[in-house]
Amino acid sequence: MPGTYTYSLHSRFTGGDYEIMVSLPPVYKSNDSTRYPVLYILDGNTFMPMLTRMQQFFVDGEESIPMIIIGVGYPVQSLMASMPFRTRDYTPTHDPSFDSMLSKELHLNMESGHASSFLQTLSKEIIPFVERKYKVSADRAIAGHSFGALFGAYALFHQPKLFNRYLLSSVSLPWDNGVLLKDEEIFLRTAPQELHARVFVSVGSLEGFHMIPMMKQMTKSMRDHAFIGLTIEEKIFENETHTSVVPTALNHGIRALYRKE
Repeated sequence: MPGTYTYSLHSRFTGGDYEIMVSLPPVYKSNDSTRYPVLYILDGNTFMPMLTRMQQFFVDGEESIPMIIIGVGYPVQSLMASMPFRTRDYTPTHDPSFDSMLSKELHLNMESGHASSFLQTLSKEIIPFVERKYKVSADRAIAGHSFGALFGAYALFHQPKLFNRYLLSSVSLPWDNGVLLKDEEIFLRTAPQELHARVFVSVGSLEGFHMIPMMKQMTKSMRDHAFIGLTIEEKIFENETHTSVVPTALNHGIRALYRKE
């Protein structure tokens, strides 16, 4: 049964169509009782092939554990073609100026600000679908880059029990004048003292738009709250841009989140 499978899903929350890509570890068997951790990677069309090969290499080298990887993507052929959908799904607020700029540049119809609807899609449609069909454990992770990481952080602040591991690469914290940092402030004022999660956050040293100080602000606030059960690790990768940093972030992130204690 091990291999990669693709399913189509239409969401009643966003009205959008999704491709759900499932990669099973070679040791997966349908007729035993073993359950596996599951990692959801956003922008699955682009990043899942890289992640699955990297993860299996780490398993072979005993630097990670076997897991099920779920790529959440769209019925498109490129990252650029997915821009209207990922902008809709991964951004927490509507930014008309950004939509207008990208619509003109890419000749695509952009409408940002539907992260709350996509969180419903993920929690009430995609995750239940996967958990009905495959033998997953309660160990659930999310990984994303750029807008995908912005959504990952949004999920942490709005539905913190949905995942217990977060791989957040180059979080687009400058979005809408740093609105997610305001979400974090609200979350920290109302959150319980316990938060059992492992978080890995990173950025490339050559990224602009105040990405580094904003990342440090976010992680410092989380640490200062002194959550019981929270492990948070941050990295700045030297000489890496917003694009080139992706393989490095996935590399370090997987090993940090699944490091054998």
